[in-house]
Amino acid sequence: MKLYLIRHAQSANNVLWNGNDNALGRDPDPEITDAGHQQANLLGAHFAHPEAEPRQHPFNATKQTDYRLTHVYCSLMTRSILTAEYVANTCRIQLQALPDIFEKNGIYEYDDSGDMQGLSGADRDYFDQRFPRLELPNDMNHSGWWNRPAEDHAGFLQRVNTVVSNIKQRHAGSDDVVAMVTHSDFIDQFINELMGVERHHHNYRNDWVANWSFHNTSISRIDFVNSAHTVVYLNRIDHLPVELVTW
Repeated sequence: MKLYLIRHAQSANNVLWNGNDNALGRDPDPEITDAGHQQANLLGAHFAHPEAEPRQHPFNATKQTDYRLTHVYCSLMTRSILTAEYVANTCRIQLQALPDIFEKNGIYEYDDSGDMQGLSGADRDYFDQRFPRLELPNDMNHSGWWNRPAEDHAGFLQRVNTVVSNIKQRHAGSDDVVAMVTHSDFIDQFINELMGVERHHHNYRNDWVANWSFHNTSISRIDFVNSAHTVVYLNRIDHLPVELVTW
């Protein structure tokens, strides 16, 4: 299996961010910006290009130079869906929602005391109407997909652990080429969990600081070969011109 971890395109919240996650005007589930649409369009074109992926695992080398994606997953957060649509559409692949690959804390807003309060998130009717080509989980009902308190730190770590196990169970040992369009903190912890890397305390003292950093629409690749998993590259952004490189 080849796994591509892709950060979503620039969101309205990314533009607002000033070093403090409690930003004035923050949206619990933001849209992507005009620049974000440009990034996502270039991302989709990149994945469909016949010579965009010449890199090969040294123990599984082929003459292949394209991606040949077999699966495209996204979270149920708007910025992830909008980004993933460009990839799925250009590669002519069904876009599938994986609800558990959402960003840390879930859908929330800050109350007057500065505490995170969980919100409901969109329901099935919303997704059916706005994203009719998005394949939703069969058990998703007509209440909000989140609809619970903001996720705490322990819950986040456990969720990522579960996702890593589920992805390996679903695809490892196959020839699948999987693109997962998700979020920066999630990708950071996914790699930590998969590779057994410690969450170094000093790297996580402030908001949006982590072991690994990822630009909007960056691509990171992990190959699963011979019961091992190898990071081939991280934070690849050569599909973007300089003026569209954002955080």
